[in-house]
Amino acid sequence: MNKKDSEIIAAVLTQSGYVQVSDEDTADVFIVNTCSVREHAEQRALGFIAGLKHWKHARRVVAVVGCMAKRLAHDIATRFPFVDIILGPDAYRKIVTFVEDSLHGTRILETELTDETYCGIYASSTAVTDFVSIMRGCDNYCSYCVVPYVRGHARSRPFDDICQEVENLVQHGVKDITLLGQNVNEYCHGEVSFAGLLRSVATIPGVFRLRFLTSHPKDLNNEIINAVKKCDTLCEWFHIPMQSGSNRILQLMNRCYTRERYLNLVARIRQAIPCATITTDLIAGFPGETEDEFFETLDLMNTVRFDDAYLYRYSVREGTKASQYPSLPETVVKRRLQEMIMLHGKIMVEKAHEMYGKEYEILIEAPAKNNASRGKTRGNKDVVVHEHLNPGSVANVIINDVRGRTAIGTIKKGA
Repeated sequence: MNKKDSEIIAAVLTQSGYVQVSDEDTADVFIVNTCSVREHAEQRALGFIAGLKHWKHARRVVAVVGCMAKRLAHDIATRFPFVDIILGPDAYRKIVTFVEDSLHGTRILETELTDETYCGIYASSTAVTDFVSIMRGCDNYCSYCVVPYVRGHARSRPFDDICQEVENLVQHGVKDITLLGQNVNEYCHGEVSFAGLLRSVATIPGVFRLRFLTSHPKDLNNEIINAVKKCDTLCEWFHIPMQSGSNRILQLMNRCYTRERYLNLVARIRQAIPCATITTDLIAGFPGETEDEFFETLDLMNTVRFDDAYLYRYSVREGTKASQYPSLPETVVKRRLQEMIMLHGKIMVEKAHEMYGKEYEILIEAPAKNNASRGKTRGNKDVVVHEHLNPGSVANVIINDVRGRTAIGTIKKGA
């Protein structure tokens, strides 16, 4: 989400004659795009912003934008008097005007949440992969999550505008496109459902691979599964955050599904699409989680054997319902996260070895060490190929080695 928002900001500035530079010493404007999902992200951002005091002078502009700017606007304004512009996630259309105003001595603080979806702003991209935001905000109010408070209510972007951005990316050579939303399954614009959007975007000429993030387990239905099954362009990869294996903890999290319902969803996906990969998010040490409830999460990991997982320690977010619950001791949270990491690492290595001897279609994304190349399967698994291939090229690859959790392969002869 933040990466895409950075592209939106860059596109708005570029259209007004600004040029993006990689050397901060040559820059006139320094924009820090921030995240508030976890405390660690905020602390890193605050430390980074503090360091910009030495970069700033009268003809330079410092802007802090994004979720943390929305959440901590007045604190940032007080703590960092050299910051000229503080913008929430819905104020980027006006950033050019704000930059010009700040050069004349006006300090800008604009964090109001609106119905903004940034229609008509299409970033130019020369990458192999890119993202398209199909909706913004969230209405689910998971008890641990700050997103609804800093990004506003859920609103879907117009269908035609999404298609136009996808067409723009394809024209610039993008081959792998991911549709983004806090919960893409809830997309609805007019009579177009998320499954309908998937089917339509998948048929746009030039789209080679299409993916989507993120799916809420309560809303991922058979129509969406069938769209993935029937559309060749749609990749067989489902990222479905589970968060906990305990029904009591899921209820405290306000996740609106049970362990049993989640496992049923996994079973339906694997029955319909046996080659599908399933990845997830899991939280260690949610307030009140007992040892037995934590073991339920480990048991779920062993049962599902996720193809990958993002593992997090619980992070208190001020203003959320869970922030009112007593936190577990830090030593307990850290130990549980480490146990999850160790189990996940073991499963990942085993999953990589299961790829041995099998053939995969690999879309090359970047160079790798020793004149090799790195790419991804349709199931979003990283593969290193024993040959230099240009980014954007496609190869049928046989896996003949595994290093750690990474599969290594050679191009199929005759392919």
